[in-house]
Amino acid sequence: MLNSSLIAIPYLLFLKLIDGTNLETILPLVIFYTLRMTGVFLLRSIKTGAGSYSALMFSFILGFIGALFGVMGTLYFPLFMVSAIFLGLSTAFVKPIFTTINFHRHDEKKEVGTAEKKKKNLFPLAFVVVFLLALMALPGTIQTFAVMLLYVALFAMALYSTSRDPEYKFRLIHLKDTTVSFKGAAIFIVFFALLAVLRIARRTLDAQQLDAVTFWFSVAFLIAMLVVFLCRKRRKLPLWLNMVSLTNGMCGNFLFIFGSFYIGALYGINAATAYVYIPFVLGMGAAMAFSSKVQQLFKKTSPFVVQMTGVCISLILLMTPLFFPVSIFLVSFFFSGTSSWLDRKYYDTQSIPYDRRLISKFTLQDIGSISYQFIVAVMVLIIFQYYQMPTATFFTLTENVTHSAALVSAMHVAKFWGCLILAVLFGGSLLSFRKSHREKQVDR
Repeated sequence: MLNSSLIAIPYLLFLKLIDGTNLETILPLVIFYTLRMTGVFLLRSIKTGAGSYSALMFSFILGFIGALFGVMGTLYFPLFMVSAIFLGLSTAFVKPIFTTINFHRHDEKKEVGTAEKKKKNLFPLAFVVVFLLALMALPGTIQTFAVMLLYVALFAMALYSTSRDPEYKFRLIHLKDTTVSFKGAAIFIVFFALLAVLRIARRTLDAQQLDAVTFWFSVAFLIAMLVVFLCRKRRKLPLWLNMVSLTNGMCGNFLFIFGSFYIGALYGINAATAYVYIPFVLGMGAAMAFSSKVQQLFKKTSPFVVQMTGVCISLILLMTPLFFPVSIFLVSFFFSGTSSWLDRKYYDTQSIPYDRRLISKFTLQDIGSISYQFIVAVMVLIIFQYYQMPTATFFTLTENVTHSAALVSAMHVAKFWGCLILAVLFGGSLLSFRKSHREKQVDR
């Protein structure tokens, strides 16, 4: 349940704190989002002998502290910044660690012949949807207090159940055995700084700041691509696997972030919940429940081919001006199905230590996500230049105001090219996969 809701709900809570005039109200969202996106680099840099079980418990402790400060933030606003730090790190850590442990436990049971086929649990999906609807209906302060208080309870229950479960081989982290990789920490610091400045620039109408951070993002992007290439060579990961990991991260960011900008331009930012966030989360939940059912319809086709075909068709539908929420749902469905398929693929990669495999996957996805923010920002600014609109127009996309016809047209163009780039990259991943598959058959 925590794993299903942490991506969207805290983000929306911190988004609703912004009053549009005070910089202090912007910082909780900036801190949370930046740590959520870059925290995996920090996780990757930390090496401890305690194992994934201790790391999971540590993630729950971070979340509990963050939610507790969130409750207190309703009484004293600066505490929301502390809350954002802990919740951002918890959100970044929980997903890869929790998924790794689930795979590990399932494989252990399979080895001894006690694994059972789990029924799909739709309760997490219902939980998230109800929360999203509550976010639209409740008054601001009451809403924030209630949600944060419930998160305190959820993290407390997660801590209790994990410590009591005999299958969770919990061990305390021994600080003397913990080391930090300088390279991983440096990547975390660079991306954190650039992404934080980019988010602040969007909210403070500082066009010069946006231009500067866009330049430095280009430098960081090239360095990140070099690191990914070198890691691929060292671990002998196929090109298509890297391509689809990066593109999948790009796709998630495009739906959630650019989608809200696009709807903000058309209908005002308050419409983003109904048009973007709810379809996005519903698509993720539906993928959890029905992605395997879709695959059963094409038993003779590789799951990867089914996912790539589905996401490409959905992106083509998203290019059109019709059925936007339906298109968001479909892209989210196949994007999430692809992510789950990649989870298993990375976990089965023997060239990476088992407790680092999912971290490697999420690192690539987050590099793709962060990089696509830069790509889309550059693309939007170029389109604005074509339509002879000032750079500052970019910052009005998150305001709940009526926008000009020229801005709406520009965003239609940006959406088309954003979808086309993703479709081409997903299609390229599919072609690379088929080429690799044919080469293996020839070698046999």
